[in-house]
This record gives sequence, C-alpha cells and structure tokens, in this order.
Amino acid sequence: MSFWFFLPPKAFGEKVVSLVDILQHLKASRVKAGDIIVLSDGEGRAFYARLDYIRAGDAGAVLLGEVEAEVEPPLKVTLYPAVTKGDKLDEVIRHAVELGVKKIAPVLTERSVVKYTEKKGREKATRWQKVARAAALQCRRRFIPRVKAPLTFDDMLREFGLGREEMIIVPWEEEKGRGLAELAEGRRESPRSLAIFTGPEGGISPGEMEKLKQCRGVCPVTLGPRILRAETAPLAVLSIIMYLWGDMG
Repeated sequence: MSFWFFLPPKAFGEKVVSLVDILQHLKASRVKAGDIIVLSDGEGRAFYARLDYIRAGDAGAVLLGEVEAEVEPPLKVTLYPAVTKGDKLDEVIRHAVELGVKKIAPVLTERSVVKYTEKKGREKATRWQKVARAAALQCRRRFIPRVKAPLTFDDMLREFGLGREEMIIVPWEEEKGRGLAELAEGRRESPRSLAIFTGPEGGISPGEMEKLKQCRGVCPVTLGPRILRAETAPLAVLSIIMYLWGDMG
C-alpha cells in the first residue's frame, strides 16, 4: 500500500512536484527514489506519484495519474460539538475526521465549563486543525476537514438560520419518542448535507433547547435509555448517520 501525503494545492501545477514541504515526513516514512506514493491536495483530489529523488534539503516526485477510488462520503456533515473539559475535544475531532465529517465547529454553550478568550479560541483552533490534518492523513482522506474557532451558541443559531443544512440533528436526553431510525424512516430520500449539535458535560439547557426548536430543520432525537458522555454522543450519532446515509452501510 502506497504512503499517503498532503501537499498545498498550489504544488500541483506541474507534472514534477517539489516535496520540500513534506521532506521530514518522507524521511520518517523511509521511502526511497522510485517508490510509488500518493499525494493529496487536501481539497478532494489525490494523485499517484513516483518519488524521483530525495536528498538532504529537497525531494521531488513525478505525478503519474489521479487516484480514482472515492474515499469521501456522499453526505456532507458539519459537527457542532459543545466545548468540553481537558483534551476530550481532541479525541472527538480525531475520530470524527476518521468517520468522514466535513467540517467541525466547536460551540461554547451555557453549561460549558471551559470559557475561552478570542485569542485562546484561535490558539485552540490551530491545535484542533493539526489534529484534523493528522487524522485525515492517517485514514487516507482526500479532504482535510476545517475546524473553526469556538462559536457562541447564538453564533451557531445564526449559522443554522442560513438554511444550508437539510436537517440539524440534536441528541437530547429529554426526547423520548423519536430515534435516528424513525427519523430515517420518515425520509423518502437521503439527505446530502446535515448538521449535528451535541451538548457539554451538563447537557443542553432548557433555554437553549427552546431556541433550537425554533430553528428550521432541527430534529431532537433520543439515543436510547443510557446517558452518553459528552465526548461519546457526537461520535455515536456520526457513526449511525454515516451508516444510514453515508458510505458505512
């Protein structure tokens, strides 16, 4: 199996591409001249390439052709996980990327224990983006999901108000009637895009839930009789969604 690397999109202008940006990764992978590798632009395209040369301060490869096998899911999912304590969100981001999420926008909610300044939020977003990139590389995705700086709850509602998503799934412990299976049975066609919002350790507050219910497309769902942890719920929902409407079924 060929090694997989990301390069900036601008690097793909010529048939022979410079690999100086990933030189350390190439050396760590112990590839040598003549080896076949895969180079992706992180925006949806990937190419087979033959490593032409590798030396102390530079490396280059010859593009051989585009990778035809599709690894990106047909369903575009934006995940809005509430910000949680410690490094829990790192794991949520890492596994969400593996499962096929398209974009991640962490949210500061009423019951979020952690509060960030604008500067701290940007710093965390930079860290989270590195986590997403590493996960995308590990699972050989063509697309690197974008991770945004933390939004306020009201900022998230404004994004919902733009109506980009066909539905907004909100797991809520007070919802007793409708689960994800019932939600899927009620649709004639598979959605092309949707959002998932999950609460923090203390759950979604009653006031926040009332605001959510006023947004078009919001679908509160139950995840069963057990209360899932804040870092478990988004991954459970995403896994089921990708089984129902993505490429894991």
